[in-house]
Amino acid sequence: MKSLSIKTRKFADDGWGIWIDGDDRSTIYLNEWINPKGKSYVDIGVRIYGAKEANELNIYVPFEITENEITDLSVELEDRDILRGLFNTNGIVDTEKNEFTSELKYDGRMVSLINLSKEILKAKRIAEGTVITAALNKIQQHITSDEAYVIFRIPHRTLDEVFTPQMNVRGSIERLKELISSPTVTQKYGYSIRINEARLLPKEINKIEVLHQQRIRKALITISIDEEYELNDSNCYRIRRMEEDLYINYAPPGYTCSDVITYQWVEERDKNMKAHFNFYFDIVHSKISPKSVLLYMLIILITAVAGSALYDLIKNIIIVLH
Repeated sequence: MKSLSIKTRKFADDGWGIWIDGDDRSTIYLNEWINPKGKSYVDIGVRIYGAKEANELNIYVPFEITENEITDLSVELEDRDILRGLFNTNGIVDTEKNEFTSELKYDGRMVSLINLSKEILKAKRIAEGTVITAALNKIQQHITSDEAYVIFRIPHRTLDEVFTPQMNVRGSIERLKELISSPTVTQKYGYSIRINEARLLPKEINKIEVLHQQRIRKALITISIDEEYELNDSNCYRIRRMEEDLYINYAPPGYTCSDVITYQWVEERDKNMKAHFNFYFDIVHSKISPKSVLLYMLIILITAVAGSALYDLIKNIIIVLH
């Protein structure tokens, strides 16, 4: 019997928008915690240059999010293990400055960490998504460095939809034929990240002039996923097994850090910073269908029983004839 595979395909195409009123250039970080068997999350980080003059940070998220679902991660960086895991260096965070900012010191540099307090944070539903705004002008006097980080976590609903199991609506005979001929089930998922690309942004966002003037110097995408799942890593610049001891207290709720592989992609520009960024990923998961295994066992059992009965019948016929 020829062994084939049942293939299913699901796709998420996320269009993100990022603009900073007063920032000349920025660096964008998206850290994806993909959990196919539970809830997925994404950490969004923005490095702002000229932070002392920046008025607002705006991020368009392509799905609905409420303010209560936004988790400020700046306070987590007090943990030296977490800081080492994220920045791959020994740094220190001074949280005693004020209630709105902290100071991050690493590799001889000092940057401001913006604490996303309720005083500056706002989430507004627009079209099918949400605009998350940090009003930096309200805490301008507390920002001590021209370089600042904003980092927070939200549930990633489009990925949850992609990995939601699908019901097989085929007919009984067709499903039975698939189970017999296809013991391996291969599930394919596609995921696209497009930053500041007008094609995927709603008209309410596209009409914002600052968005199209925004200069983004670098975009860095990190995907962490269980090693059971395969990613197309041909353009990946760094792959490593997640350091469980560093991330165990930082990972999202319900996320298991053991047996997780972390992939990173980066795109950096010195010119044409106003252009959009586009990343595409294929995720593949193959497994043996338990229903196929059970069906094969039943076929073997039925064949064995039928063979035994046929043997006894032939033997009795021969005895009678003699």
